[in-house]
Formats: sequence, structure tokens, C-alpha cells
Amino acid sequence: MSYVAIIHEAPVPTWSSRQLILALERKGLRTAYLRPSRMSLEVFGGNVKLHYGLKAIEKPGAMIVRSFGFTVSSEQFFARLKILAILSSENIFTINPIDSIINARDKFHSLYILSKNGIPIPETLLTENVFLATQKAKEWGDVVIKPLMGSLGYGSLRTNEPDIAFHIGKVLASINQPLYVQKYVKKPQRDIRVFVVGEEVLGAIYRFSRESWKTNVAQGAKVVKAPSISEVEELALKATKALGLMYSGVDIGETPEGKYVVFEVNASPLWRGFQQATGINPADKIAELVKMNIRK
Repeated sequence: MSYVAIIHEAPVPTWSSRQLILALERKGLRTAYLRPSRMSLEVFGGNVKLHYGLKAIEKPGAMIVRSFGFTVSSEQFFARLKILAILSSENIFTINPIDSIINARDKFHSLYILSKNGIPIPETLLTENVFLATQKAKEWGDVVIKPLMGSLGYGSLRTNEPDIAFHIGKVLASINQPLYVQKYVKKPQRDIRVFVVGEEVLGAIYRFSRESWKTNVAQGAKVVKAPSISEVEELALKATKALGLMYSGVDIGETPEGKYVVFEVNASPLWRGFQQATGINPADKIAELVKMNIRK
């Protein structure tokens, strides 16, 4: 019988990974927790052999890709990505699809795709020009400077001082990092996280910032179940589909004018806070999707 591989670099399964393992096993599916750094591929004579550590192992019937690792080099990231992409091409059901993970992981590219699909986003600049970034900081008044690839709100800095934006830009430029600058959206000390699986909105939560402007749960935000708002749900579904994702966590902000903008679409969302606030465990729905599509 085929098995489902949970792909995550943490040495032991994370809370979300454990939830997935339990949900899959409740549906009668075998599971294995695999770290991408220990996965190797051997290609010869048109065949692909998967190794884990020093041992050749059976290829999975499905993969749930959760994390490539938090601190990896570009070479490591692309090597791990390539291994999973090749396995996916071997008729292994992969959620989320590798191409969609790439789209979502690159924040600027994902915003470009969303914007081209008519989804409202904050004004955003990607540049290596410190002076242009400073000019935009003056023009927009209040900006957030973010890592191009990051998570949980770490590394994001907010300033309404062009001189500070300039100094941040200089530091990033000195370590060969591009500048990802976004106009800050004034929101009511909260944003909305919408959880989507397949073509269904499972629910939404408000994430209230406590002492910081950041509304990430990992940064201490308080979570409360949000009411069903059709416009918000439609935005979340549209954003998920635009990026080719099968499940997602969509972060949406409310402007002072009462409009909604999409900040980010997460291809590997965490959901402990969502589950605590709503009583809904997304792992069950993700497991259903896998069971319907796993290679027998």
C-alpha cells in the first residue's frame, strides 16, 4: 500500500505536521515524515530511485510539502525543490503543487500574479536601488520593508522616516539583498486570515496585534473567530486559485475606506491559532484531498 510523505525540515514533526499525520491515519493512510535535507534522488536508465539517508526507499503515493527549511542557501533550496519537483512528475500527488509553492514563496511574484488577476494588493516595489526605495518611502509616508522570502513576520521593518528607510536599504544592499518595499496599509489593529482547502473556505479569524503593528500569531497576535464576509471569502478563493494552490492561508487587510487588500497567500500555513478560534482542524480536509488523489 502506498504512503503519504509529510515533507518538513524540522528534526521532529511540528504541531501542524502531527495534525496531518493523525488525520491521514484516521483515513487509513500510511504516513512517513521526511526531511528534505535527507532526501536524495538517483537517476539512471530512465528510472528514478529515492534515498532517505543511506537507504533506498519506496517512492510515496502522495506528498504534503510543508517546509524546505528555515535557513537554507539558494543552492540547497533549489536542490530540495528539484528533488520534489521530479518526484511530483513521477505521478506522485503533491500538495501544494511545486509550481504554486514557488509562486507563493516569492512574495513579489505572487503579488504580481494577484494584481494581474484583478485582486487588490498594497502598492509594492522591488528594487536594488536604495535611492528609489527612499523616494518611495517619502512618497508613501509609511512603509514596510520585508524579506523577499520570509515567514511569520520575522525580518519585516516598518518606518515612516525616509532616512531610516535609507539606512535599512544600505544595510540590505551591503549584504546583496534586494529591497522589497510596501506601502503600509492602515488597518484597525487587525487583519484577517482565511483558510482555504480545495474550493472551500473553512473559516476565517481576526488576528489582533498586541504591542506591535504585526498581526502574526507567531509574533503574539490574539486570534478571534471572524464572521463570514462574502467579499473576503471570494477574494481568498480567487487568490488561492490564481496562484494554483490547493490549500492556503490568505492574509487580508481592511483599509480605512472599508475596502479589502490581499497582503500575502501562504502555501504552507500554520493553523493552531485558527483551530483554537474556530474549532475547525484543516488537517482533516487536507487529508480528504490526499485520499481522493493518492496514487494507488
